[in-house]
Amino acid sequence: MKKNFLILVLTAVLLPFAASAQNIQFEEYDLDNGLHVILSQNHKTPNVVVSVMYHVGSKNEEPHLTGFAHFFEHLMFEGTANIPRHTYDRYVSDAGGSLNANTSNDRTYYFEKLPSNYLELGLWLESERMLHPNIEEIGVSTQKDVVCQEMGQTRDNQPYGTAFTKILTNSFKVHPYNHDVLGSEEHVRNASIQDFKNFHDMFYVPNNAVLVICGDFDKDQAKKWVEDYFGDIPAGTMDIRRPDPNMEPRRTEPVKDTVYDNIQMPMLIEVYPAPAYGTDDYFAMDLFNAILSSGNSARFQSNIVDKKQSALGVFGGVMPFEHPGVYTIQAIPNGIGLDSLEKDVDAEIYGLLENGMSDEEFQKVMNMVEMSVATSNTGIDGVAEELATAYTYFKDTDFVNRTLENYTRFTKEQVIEVAKKYIDPMQKISIYYLPKQNN
Repeated sequence: MKKNFLILVLTAVLLPFAASAQNIQFEEYDLDNGLHVILSQNHKTPNVVVSVMYHVGSKNEEPHLTGFAHFFEHLMFEGTANIPRHTYDRYVSDAGGSLNANTSNDRTYYFEKLPSNYLELGLWLESERMLHPNIEEIGVSTQKDVVCQEMGQTRDNQPYGTAFTKILTNSFKVHPYNHDVLGSEEHVRNASIQDFKNFHDMFYVPNNAVLVICGDFDKDQAKKWVEDYFGDIPAGTMDIRRPDPNMEPRRTEPVKDTVYDNIQMPMLIEVYPAPAYGTDDYFAMDLFNAILSSGNSARFQSNIVDKKQSALGVFGGVMPFEHPGVYTIQAIPNGIGLDSLEKDVDAEIYGLLENGMSDEEFQKVMNMVEMSVATSNTGIDGVAEELATAYTYFKDTDFVNRTLENYTRFTKEQVIEVAKKYIDPMQKISIYYLPKQNN
């Protein structure tokens, strides 16, 4: 039911632009316990989304206790003091609604989508989850089995499944981005009930969360119910563990890694440092990547796949991390070695850096940005998550309304200047995925 928020190498290409609907109307305020509340009305359909985003992801974990944020994504469906085990989702399904959750390196998100007349139910469910979830032996033991099985199915035993893990471990030696969201099976298996309670008490508190109500509802009634259900939840008292965004030292030499996997086709991965999501540099790097890899006329597709036919596909993406992250390129060769393919990929990257782009290329990308924003998801599900993310990452909810200007402020020359700050041969990571050799 719940899908963890992992970058899926090869199976999904990152959207080229951080598009969101423009002109989202909302009201926001804080409760006395520190819970931030965002209300966004949309009366087009008789539905409402109730969501809570906690500012905790895998980067907030201790190095010897990884996988906890993702574990709690599962555990907090186990029930509460007033909701019996295995019945949380029934309340929603019986009301004709749906629910889900996801975890990233930076935050954890829970939501229910319900008919409008069940708004109070959604608020009660999320308040129960925040106030007193069951953290006890039977639920913890059950979810240990579930998440460890997920590690095998989606990462450890999946072709290319460890690719994102390898990207992180090679890119970050100090910053806790160096482990993936699923974490270590050993850490999860050996963690005590008290370990989990300590993690909960630090992060799953109102002053580390944002509640979003989006859709068809009466604002005055919603405010009253928010106060009724969330107002008396105690604020957290622990100092919240947050890593220094700039703790990762600059690499001084390129890195090469080779992975032998149960795969049929080799894969090349190149990795460079990247700016944090939401910064000016992030949007410039997104544009730089779009010139290379967005659309059939992009340079990777046009020059490497179509003309040289040295690759079956080449894709790039800037990871939307809250802290400075990674820019990755993945390429599947077409009958050549990965070393030769790497030269072709580098020729396009560094050729763009050296010679710049044409006016026509730049205009095509800007047209794609405008189209992406114009056609972006305006449904209440997407809007609720966009609002929650903007506040969680930036404490600036109106960020959701500035997508277009974040991109269109740049000239083509400025895009290249920003890219030169991050595309550095001395900071390059090359990862070769190769089929295991038969003995």
